[in-house]
Amino acid sequence: MNYLWHLLLLSTMSATTTHALSTSIVVVGLNAALQKRFILPPNTNLEPGNVHRAHNSETGVGGKGQDVGVAMSCLMSKEKQPRDDKVLLAQFLGMGPEGDAVSGALRLRRGLSDKLTIRNAAPLRTCTTIVGKDCATELVETSGEVTEEELEQLGQKVESLVNDGGKASGVCIMGSMPPGCGDDTYAQLSEKMVGKDTLVLIDSVIGLDALLKTLKSCFESDDREGGAVLKLNAAELCKLAGANKSEAEKVTIEELTAATSCFLTKYECASSALDYLCVTDGKFPGYLVEVPKESTTENKINFIQLPAIDISKQVKGGMLYPIGAGDTVAAGTLAAWQYLHHEPKAGEENFFGVVPKQVGNILSSVKSKWLSDASADEKSIKMATSFAFGLSCGSASCLQQENSVFDVDDAVRYFSEMDSPLIQ
Repeated sequence: MNYLWHLLLLSTMSATTTHALSTSIVVVGLNAALQKRFILPPNTNLEPGNVHRAHNSETGVGGKGQDVGVAMSCLMSKEKQPRDDKVLLAQFLGMGPEGDAVSGALRLRRGLSDKLTIRNAAPLRTCTTIVGKDCATELVETSGEVTEEELEQLGQKVESLVNDGGKASGVCIMGSMPPGCGDDTYAQLSEKMVGKDTLVLIDSVIGLDALLKTLKSCFESDDREGGAVLKLNAAELCKLAGANKSEAEKVTIEELTAATSCFLTKYECASSALDYLCVTDGKFPGYLVEVPKESTTENKINFIQLPAIDISKQVKGGMLYPIGAGDTVAAGTLAAWQYLHHEPKAGEENFFGVVPKQVGNILSSVKSKWLSDASADEKSIKMATSFAFGLSCGSASCLQQENSVFDVDDAVRYFSEMDSPLIQ
């Protein structure tokens, strides 16, 4: 009898902790890597042509999608909440010791599911970061080719999860693709797992035209609750629009307006597929750009400026570690957006998503304050709040050596100290 009761208890625990895809975030990070950090002695910078001996060296997880998974695991670890399938990494991890190391780090150290992992035949690439006193230099190996059969395996895994648990709650599309993936790979995967209520964050321009066409189709329903944002830095946006901008210079509203207009002209489906552009600008303020819809008669583009975060007082020994910070911005933004989109009602104890309750309460409080201070609508303030939290996470990650790892308390402090956004 005791044995039967034990089996029943185990089955009940399993049933209560397993997440359907409809409550999970799928991070599409097809171009994974093993990350090596070669840290130079204090007060030393990289000098080409010289011999450098490491002060310290580390090995960890690399790749933009994998960085997002790591950052989200930092959020989930805040309250030791069950992780289960809250975050699923759709990825190719090559066979061999490099792939084994990344797989183990993601599963065992970060607690991330491998349900959408394909161990492909090609060896996993290695990315090496040389960390000096004033800057970091990134050396990136070429990726091994993915076969058509391996692509089909990933698609079949996605379809199986969709059939069992519905469309994804959130989808994060990150970075480049390995050889063997067609330009429409992101579009094909999105077609399988994005529904009318899915939240989509894109941090890639690879296959963007095909992806936007697919998202336009996904969001055609009048009763849709989901949406999509494109995260990119100001220099990338200007480049997409055919203009040159140095990343060292602060973007102007005039440059942003011109670049956004050119972007919307170049990508015809963008106005139907995207709700916002999340534009980062290094140490300068970030901008949430509202994408005007096709039915809009006015040509005016609305901006919400988010304050810059000064982390100089927190830097230990003068060292900053910016590799992976942009990916951490993506992770924090989508996690916060998921929370505010499904904001628990009074009396509800648990939230199914990535953000822990303590952080969620702060998100709700800041959103309410900004909403009372601003003339913008609630949808835009929710997105601005989410992006601001993402920027805070990215800033906090610059204080840690490991890619996209951050102290949640640092991020919450930066976020809580932010001034209200400026509506322009």
